[in-house]
Amino acid sequence: MMATKKVTSKKTTAKKVEATVDTRVEKATALLRKGALAYIGLHGAAFERAKFRAEQVRTAANKARTQGEEFFGTLVVKGEEIEVKATKIAKEAQKTATETFEETSEKVKSFVPSNILPLSANDRVSELEAEVTALNKKIAALSKKKPAAKPVKMTTEKTEDTKVA
Repeated sequence: MMATKKVTSKKTTAKKVEATVDTRVEKATALLRKGALAYIGLHGAAFERAKFRAEQVRTAANKARTQGEEFFGTLVVKGEEIEVKATKIAKEAQKTATETFEETSEKVKSFVPSNILPLSANDRVSELEAEVTALNKKIAALSKKKPAAKPVKMTTEKTEDTKVA
């Protein structure tokens, strides 16, 4: 009987070991599955977080763009205002400079005799034109006095060839 007990106890022990192994495999499989699901869940959570951050960045960029456009518009308006003021100031300065020049010119003209300083550039131009006209008349008179030399007409005559015998 002893031999049957050993065989039976070996069969029972094998069944226990097999059951233990099956249980451990099931636990390992369950843990492996849970690990894979946790890994997938981690990537899903990272994706959701990145999606949220991307939306925040997109919103901030749109807000910055809108604020930038508004700021640019404000700068354009200020630039136009400054341009109007600068144009007004420049015209006033031009007017003042013209008036000052005219007043000063009149004062200078009243103190300087007219034969020393021509009254205007047009007077000087008229003087020079008159001088050019006088010089042209002198040139025309001199060219009439000396008639131009007539060109000499050159003629050539053919000569007969004499042969020496």
